[in-house]
Amino acid sequence: MMSKLRIFFLCFTLQFLPLFSEDAFFGTSLSQFRENTKTIQLENGLTVVMMKRGTSPTVALYIKFLVGAVDETPEESGTAHLLEHMLFKGTKSVGTTDFQKEEKYQKQIEVWGTELDDLKLKRRDLLTRGEIVPKALEEEIETLNRRLKNLIQLQDEFIVKNEDSYIYEQNGEMGFNAYTSQDVTNYQIQLPNNRIEIWAKIESDRLKNPILREYYTERDVVIEERRMRTDDVGGAVLREKFFSTAFESHPYRKPVIGYSAEIPYLKIEETKAFFERHYTPNRMVISVVGQFDFLETEAIIRKYFSDLKPGKPRPPYKIEEKSFPGEKRFKVLHPSASQMMMGWIKPPYPHKDNASFDILSSILTSGTGSRLYKRLVLEEKLVLNIGAVNGYPGERYKNYFVFFISPNEGVDPNKIETIIWEEINRIGQQGIPKEELEKVKNQMVSDFMKTMDKNGTIADLLSYYQLLYGDWSGLFSQYQTIMNTSSSDIQSLIPKYLTKDLVVIGVLEDIRKK
Repeated sequence: MMSKLRIFFLCFTLQFLPLFSEDAFFGTSLSQFRENTKTIQLENGLTVVMMKRGTSPTVALYIKFLVGAVDETPEESGTAHLLEHMLFKGTKSVGTTDFQKEEKYQKQIEVWGTELDDLKLKRRDLLTRGEIVPKALEEEIETLNRRLKNLIQLQDEFIVKNEDSYIYEQNGEMGFNAYTSQDVTNYQIQLPNNRIEIWAKIESDRLKNPILREYYTERDVVIEERRMRTDDVGGAVLREKFFSTAFESHPYRKPVIGYSAEIPYLKIEETKAFFERHYTPNRMVISVVGQFDFLETEAIIRKYFSDLKPGKPRPPYKIEEKSFPGEKRFKVLHPSASQMMMGWIKPPYPHKDNASFDILSSILTSGTGSRLYKRLVLEEKLVLNIGAVNGYPGERYKNYFVFFISPNEGVDPNKIETIIWEEINRIGQQGIPKEELEKVKNQMVSDFMKTMDKNGTIADLLSYYQLLYGDWSGLFSQYQTIMNTSSSDIQSLIPKYLTKDLVVIGVLEDIRKK
């Protein structure tokens, strides 16, 4: 949360306020920010946040959907991320030389690809039970494999790869990209401000007429991506194991990219259904930031996005994570440098304790003067680095306050853990001196001033807060809570959350050293 806040307030301060002055800054900045920002909601539920700023004739255009890995069922694990990939594959008019001729191959690929997946699952189940796979089943799988490859080759003659990227490049794009997290899926671009209608036409078409062409090829790409970025990376393996251990029931326990055993069997029809269920205007926010005309831009967005079909409101999420008393520990063996994670479950924003955790994070690990950095890195020389993250792995539901630790070679993790507990308990018993607390708060503000001023950053934040919390001005509410946080507020975290019977500790050992 704080990283988003820091960047945001830097951007705003540089734009409007030459000097910072605590309460005056808060009141004045929110008022001036509102003067330059307009929020509208279309009849279908789509929310648009527009902000005028800067002098460059460019705009950042971000589209966010309230859908991520947390919205998947266990069998859908990885679907949100795969769907993000697939929506770059074109539409009925983009990405093809002749969709009428191509369509027959697309339909056959979907039918036979699904049938092939079912047969492969049947074979896997037989092998799992130690049974013999019938020769007829193997032959049928091989036949369908050949058929699918032939159909893909025939369809490929009509596919124009990355045509949307090419169109945008011809119109001066920067930063055309997307990402999927536990909480949201985001699509972004920056363009000259006289190209907004081109963006609206392309992006609305992407939502109205998506064609999931190259589905099986792209699914293989995601399988390889998982191998390279997760399975082969010790830190990623440790994180995945940490959250599968930490969360006992909540979907935050699943990795965004999905599981290696499930990605190969994600079905195209289920991916389509996921799109229909979640990519709806009532779960969507568009943000526009830069130099543009409010009325003209609103008219363009209404022209192209008003006919998106309204979605059904999602009922409240039934599962709430409950951690039973008792520490959780695990060990991972991996051929990579030793690492360690240590964390506790806590409430999300806007709970007031969330802001206290932001400050605690800075006190303990931000900069060379922070308490744990001084003790563990500089004085004891037990670790190469230590950092804390608040609000991991997502911010819509209960999440974790986590330490990420890189021990020096041969160091006993128990020594590191002991010092962390000492510093946490010292805060619980003695609080934080006023001078130290004020220094940390001032450093947070100073960090704003050290960051570049970018339309894209602001567009990202506006859409994020509007989508998750219903009002982009929650940025200011969070900031005010942080500035009002006292030593006793931070002290109260220790007995409430940071206890030994609620901790989750994971250690990655370098298997090469055994």
